[in-house]
Amino acid sequence: MNVSSIKYIFNSEDAILLSVMIHQSYQLFEKGTLNLPRGFNLRYIIRALAGVEEPEAEVFGFVAESQDQIIVVFRGTRTFKDNESDQDLYQVPYPFVRNAGKTHRGFTCIYQSTRNELIRELNKLSTTKKLFVAGHSLGGALAVLTALDIAVNTAFKNPFVYTYGSPRVADPDFASRFNQTVKNSVRIFNIHDIIPTLPAQAYPPPFTKKGLTYRHVNMKYPLSFQLNSLPVRNHEIVCYFKNLSQKNPDFTKTLCAKNPGFCPDTGLCVPFKGICS
Repeated sequence: MNVSSIKYIFNSEDAILLSVMIHQSYQLFEKGTLNLPRGFNLRYIIRALAGVEEPEAEVFGFVAESQDQIIVVFRGTRTFKDNESDQDLYQVPYPFVRNAGKTHRGFTCIYQSTRNELIRELNKLSTTKKLFVAGHSLGGALAVLTALDIAVNTAFKNPFVYTYGSPRVADPDFASRFNQTVKNSVRIFNIHDIIPTLPAQAYPPPFTKKGLTYRHVNMKYPLSFQLNSLPVRNHEIVCYFKNLSQKNPDFTKTLCAKNPGFCPDTGLCVPFKGICS
């Protein structure tokens, strides 16, 4: 890891704001409500097909715009269909950039089902604005697939990418192409979160005839919070927000005070004291 590069790319205010925007994507999916910070307007709701044999349409995120920024965010796994897609870890050629390696089939099918509409909506917006693409968990994988597509196939050549607790997305060829093309990318992960360890780096034959290999994209930015619940509290976006908030408490306090209802309740983010019963 090039530490100096991470310090240059990583911006605590961006990381905090985007984590709350992702939280709002969950609210949009679960409650049908969306609370954006002052100055931002909703431009598009992202709907995509989740599931393997019988996919169903779900809300996965949104596009919001301010005077100088455009933000694309994706939520993570919340349904049985999402989980089906998560586990569909066979690989397919990345459809939108030639010779860009192979990507996780489940993630790719979700993105492919919404890609044309999303790119069409982005092309309506001003390329003079700073574009962020962000996602949590499954949404982090979708953000990675989206960002390379945007960088190669639209006029937004320099997207800023923040992922939180993202799984591995693709093979080494894709990871290399992504790293060469998307220069401003930060992969934030809790070292006690199990999701970034998945899929495994290698599934040798006979899992498939030639086996599968997975690699993370750059650049990694590790956090450390242990809440004794690997797939839940150690992984939830609200707990990522709480930890990141400690890196810039003044900004967080102002952001939340100026935008009532925007920031999440972090009461969940305490160590789980589970026992067998």
